[in-house]
Amino acid sequence: MNRLVLLIIAISFLNIACKKVPVSSQLPAVVTKSVIDFHPEYVDFVYLTTKTKLEYSDGTNNDQYALSLRVKKDSVIWASIGKAGVEGVRGLLRPDSLFILDKMKNDAYSYDLKYLQNLIQSNLSYYNIQNLLIGDLLFPYSDTTDVVTKTDTHFIVVQKKDNLNIESFVRLDNMKVEKANITDAVALSKTTVTYSNYILSDSILAPSVCTLDIEYKKNGQILRNQLVLTHSKIEFTTKPLNFPFNVPKKFNEK
Repeated sequence: MNRLVLLIIAISFLNIACKKVPVSSQLPAVVTKSVIDFHPEYVDFVYLTTKTKLEYSDGTNNDQYALSLRVKKDSVIWASIGKAGVEGVRGLLRPDSLFILDKMKNDAYSYDLKYLQNLIQSNLSYYNIQNLLIGDLLFPYSDTTDVVTKTDTHFIVVQKKDNLNIESFVRLDNMKVEKANITDAVALSKTTVTYSNYILSDSILAPSVCTLDIEYKKNGQILRNQLVLTHSKIEFTTKPLNFPFNVPKKFNEK
């Protein structure tokens, strides 16, 4: 698969757990009950659509793409990636599967979610990915298992789910996640997600910039990639969206 196909997989799963990489420190296991009065807010929407500039850097190469996203809550995430006005890759993520069209090579790929979870060594679900896209906590908050501390500017929420350890920084002034540090205790990978430039769209406060700094290991080397998604348009709507995804007869299905 070419870089565009790999890139859309990275977007779909946000590279939370790539391969094994040493991490200088790990978040502590959650063993005590939170004593902070913390009531997170969650984005309530039906459909979401964006027009986005996607910037990718691996330390050697830098690329920019046009990205269009369409989301039906708890159902489907649709993505189209192109360059210079030409669509190169189209992807469709459902709670149990991922489909990719590589229009540059006329190839079609399909995966079940379990296969991809094994591949990336993470139990990350569709709902976790959806939460990351809109800037919500990765997992719903639990006052019995999660630990919350408070500073002058943020709530700091520490969560542990299976092999994932998540440290989220929630701003006091708008109750929005500003940064999340995510480590995988099994894969020993690390991703830092930073949200910025929040804007009000259809009465919903949403981040217009999402930056992902990713560390992973390949062929014995520690690699660092960065993805920056800058939304020029964000719309939350109740009007049904289309999610066009048909495999042309000339495509090779893999």
